[in-house]
Amino acid sequence: MNQISSISEFLLHAQTEYHVFDMGRTIRSIESQTFLNIENASEAAPYPRQQHAWFGVIFFSRQLSREHYIWFVKLPLDEKGLVISATRNHFLQIITDALGAQLEHNKAAQGRLPENPYTFVPNQQQLADFNSISRNVLQLPPSEYYSPAVLYFAQPQAHDWQNVALQGIADIAASVRRKEGALLITENITKVAPQVQQALMSSLENYPLDKDTSQCLIDHAHQRFNEPQQIQWTLRALSQSVANTVVSTFIQRVLDSQHGKTPEIMLLIAARHWRCLQNEQILRQYIIQLADIDIELCADLYSDLVQIPSIRPTMLSVIRWQDKTPAVTRMVGHLFSGQQK
Repeated sequence: MNQISSISEFLLHAQTEYHVFDMGRTIRSIESQTFLNIENASEAAPYPRQQHAWFGVIFFSRQLSREHYIWFVKLPLDEKGLVISATRNHFLQIITDALGAQLEHNKAAQGRLPENPYTFVPNQQQLADFNSISRNVLQLPPSEYYSPAVLYFAQPQAHDWQNVALQGIADIAASVRRKEGALLITENITKVAPQVQQALMSSLENYPLDKDTSQCLIDHAHQRFNEPQQIQWTLRALSQSVANTVVSTFIQRVLDSQHGKTPEIMLLIAARHWRCLQNEQILRQYIIQLADIDIELCADLYSDLVQIPSIRPTMLSVIRWQDKTPAVTRMVGHLFSGQQK
């Protein structure tokens, strides 16, 4: 056991097949080598949140059974966004103490871990989305709830939305990658119950929506632009959209409106649309307005954003701005003082 030095190595040594998903900001499948690099602190976590890297690991052993096991793991990060090796090693020790080197030696507790500070429980929405995404990666069919959800989406007026399971809605969102699935969504998004629409838009954040689907959602948001909830739902759904120009234009309009003065919208932009902050104009407007709303919130979100490798240099440039507003100046002072006022 002394030779096992990583979570990845443990899973391989236990003769399992495994897949890893980054769950820091939406759910994304990542390569096994990337996960190994991250846990070994040779590569920064790409989507950190609250100074942790968040992962879903699904694994099974062909030698034992086809049953799948899941760990939801969060690993603390240092100021550079690298996994703190001592904490990873502590989690690894917990694994080996609980399960041993070979999973087949401990079939009764196979895959199950004792309570520890490195595992987390996703909310119901995340669990449904994780199930849909992982089933696709494992080349399994959608859940049993998919077909009833399709019937509802095809004729919303003919069915009671309360009979549609959250898992079915997540499966509908997963179908957006296929032409017929995207069409089912775009043709009926305005017809389904608001509760179903909210769940669907939340699930869509996990998929790279194409330009047509993205534009459809934005057009719908423009029609209900005075409704804060609709803007929030739309921003979530567009999280991984590949229509960068269309999305940036929408975010610019949101920032220019009354929505750009609310903490909820600013939180969503930080959590889901940090890539837009690479645009100097959007970054400046965002930071200035956020500091005007709440200096402490601005400092907290800045501290979170600066850990994202892809925008770290851009965020660090804020400190060097020569023409800071009074509120931004106070926010920077707050960062360096470490005071919570």
